[in-house]
Amino acid sequence: MFYILKLNMNKEIIKWNQSNLEVKLTITPEDYKKFEEKALREFAKDINVPGYRPWKAPLDKVREWVNPQYLEWAIMENAINSVINELVKENQLIGQIYDINQEKKGDDIIVTFKVDVYPEVEVKNENYNAVEPALPNEEVSEEEVNNAVENLKKQFAEYKDVDKVDANKTFVKLDLDYLNEKWEKVGDGKVFIAKEDMTEFPILKEKFDGKKVGDSEEFDYDEKTLPQVLQYFKKDKDELNIKKVKATISEIKEAIIPELTVENLKKWFGQEFAKVEDFLEEVKKTLKLEKRRTELAKFVEDLLAKIKDSFNVVIPKTLVDQEVSQRIENLAKRYGGKDKFEQMLKSMKPEEVKKFYEDITNAAKESVHNFLVLMKFAELKKILDKVDFKKDMDFEEKLLSLFKKEGKKEGK
Repeated sequence: MFYILKLNMNKEIIKWNQSNLEVKLTITPEDYKKFEEKALREFAKDINVPGYRPWKAPLDKVREWVNPQYLEWAIMENAINSVINELVKENQLIGQIYDINQEKKGDDIIVTFKVDVYPEVEVKNENYNAVEPALPNEEVSEEEVNNAVENLKKQFAEYKDVDKVDANKTFVKLDLDYLNEKWEKVGDGKVFIAKEDMTEFPILKEKFDGKKVGDSEEFDYDEKTLPQVLQYFKKDKDELNIKKVKATISEIKEAIIPELTVENLKKWFGQEFAKVEDFLEEVKKTLKLEKRRTELAKFVEDLLAKIKDSFNVVIPKTLVDQEVSQRIENLAKRYGGKDKFEQMLKSMKPEEVKKFYEDITNAAKESVHNFLVLMKFAELKKILDKVDFKKDMDFEEKLLSLFKKEGKKEGK
């Protein structure tokens, strides 16, 4: 069954330089009646009016069974959709409509809304044709392989208790007591420190190197000078007036790093290697793949830095909102889910939450800007239609192919 809608509705469409359209509809009583009739016919498909077969009830009877608010929404939706259907013929619309307003003017209804269109990237100059970004260096050194193996061995290390702190090889557990000006305990905590912390904060090495379990050290609570690992991070921090932190050694352990043998490799990974060298070759292959990804990212970053001044981009609100939503979703997953993420936000001060969202929005704008510039660059270089976006890193590879010519040295 088809229902053809004929309209005499007036439309005003303004294209703004924010890469969006502002639409103003003037719905006359005649138009309103036609939109209402269309909406009632749609409701009739799902409403069983007593005494009538499906779809056969008179529209005035259907109206009696429809919530007036739902009917009004359906009428406005039909009016807006009729214009959207026309707009998509000449514009690449993105996202949902927004800033929707409705007012009565005489017998007419005025509806206004905005919708974003895919932005046009303006080419300001042709300097992008002369850029020479740094090409990737994909070689994996023996030192990189050895460092990866050492880190891997540490994951399977065993730990034994020792008598004294050795800043170069022991792990130290500290019990922390936070004290106010009256020397009263107002908070506590626990923290582990290792060689890396001793290196980053020399005061920790100075205070704890050579000390034993039960030994304590006190620090003035000044967040500008106090090592981060000793600071108090709970929500009530500002209410406690903390003046000192007392750190007491409760455990000292030393890591026993295992040997790299075929027996241990089988125990760790459930896979047999004929010799250790075979495993090292697998490590090198894995590192090369990881380095390829890292180096491609650095190459694209350098390329962007050198071509961005050739383009002018107006970033539509919709694309930024979509990028922000995706970043928030990813952050929530890292925090263990939406509930834990919201708990984290509740533990922050209002100004911190505001700054948090401002930072995410700014990062989203930059990400969208970079994407649009790269898309335009790829289009101008006639490689965009050759990219398989379902294939991992294919876009980056195609960009690299523009510069990776025979005779050029990688990493230069």
